[in-house]
Amino acid sequence: MNWNLARGLVYLACLAASGLAMAGLADFDLMTGSFDLRPFNLYALTGTAGGVISSALASVALWRGWGRK
Repeated sequence: MNWNLARGLVYLACLAASGLAMAGLADFDLMTGSFDLRPFNLYALTGTAGGVISSALASVALWRGWGRK
């Protein structure tokens, strides 16, 4: 197993967990080390994610010059 990859994945998971906690979507108890994800509306998440992902892809296409002749 590639230990650098495993360590990197743990760092990314911790970054995502801290981002969720800062956004108010999760709770982290420092004494017990427990991470509790709050309930969220999956339909609202997918509706919002579609717009965000399409805008990000359009920005990447503009930056990379895709579609130019």
